[in-house]
Amino acid sequence: MANHAPTAVITGSTSGIGKAIAKRLLHSGYGVVLNYARNRHRAEEALAECQLISTAVRLVQADIARSDDAARLIATATEEFGRLDLLINNAAAVADKPALDLTEHDWDTVLGVNLKGAFLCAQYAARTMLQQQGGSIINIGASTGIRGRRNGVNTCASKAGLMMLTQCLALELAPKIRVNTIVPGLVLTEETERRFALTDAQTRQTRIDAIPMSRLGSPTDVADAVMLLISPDAGFITGQKIIVDGGQNMW
Repeated sequence: MANHAPTAVITGSTSGIGKAIAKRLLHSGYGVVLNYARNRHRAEEALAECQLISTAVRLVQADIARSDDAARLIATATEEFGRLDLLINNAAAVADKPALDLTEHDWDTVLGVNLKGAFLCAQYAARTMLQQQGGSIINIGASTGIRGRRNGVNTCASKAGLMMLTQCLALELAPKIRVNTIVPGLVLTEETERRFALTDAQTRQTRIDAIPMSRLGSPTDVADAVMLLISPDAGFITGQKIIVDGGQNMW
C-alpha cells in the first residue's frame, strides 16, 4: 500500500515503553509496525488499543535475535506502507542473576535480543532507508548501560554495547541516517514494578528519593524524547545518548 505518511517499526512494542511510543507516533500521523515475540494475547490487546487511534498499524510476531525474523519484520513496513522512516529498537530481554549463577543460555538470550537483535534490525532498516531520502534509528537503552549493578552483568553489557553500536552506526550511516540512543532511568511499567518490587511503598519511596525530580519515570517520558529526536529541530543530532532519568545520572 503506497503511503506518503512516515512509517515506523518498533520492536517490543506491545507493552510499556514500546506501546507508549507507538501510540504517540500514531497520534502524530505515522504508520506503525508493532512487534512482539511470544505473548500473543497481550499483543492483540495492544493492537486493538492502537487501532482506536489509527488504522495505519500492523502487528508482526518476530524474534529479532533471528536474522530471518528481523528481515521479515523490517520488510513489513515497505510491504504494507511503502516506506520506512524510523526504527525504534526497544525490545529487551532480562535474566537477573548473580554473575556466577548465569548460564550460557541466560547470557545468549539477553545479548541476542538486546544487542544482536538491535544490530540486525538496524542493518536491514538502514539498507531500506538509504534507498530513500534517509531516516532515523533510535535505540532504547537503559541506565544499566552507563552504571553497573548487581545481578545484571548480562543486561549491563548488552546496554553498554548498544551505546557503542549507536556511535558506530551514526558514523557509518551519516549524513542520510541519524542514529541515537535514549537512556531511560527507572520507568514505571508492569515489568519494572515486578522486578524491583515497586508495589512495596517503602521500596518505591527509596527509589524515588534517589531521583532529583522526585518521581519515577513514565513510558510517556520516553515517548516525549522520541518525538524530540525525530523532529526537524533535531536534524543535527546523531550518535548521542539522551538520558531520561529525572537527573539520577548526570553527565
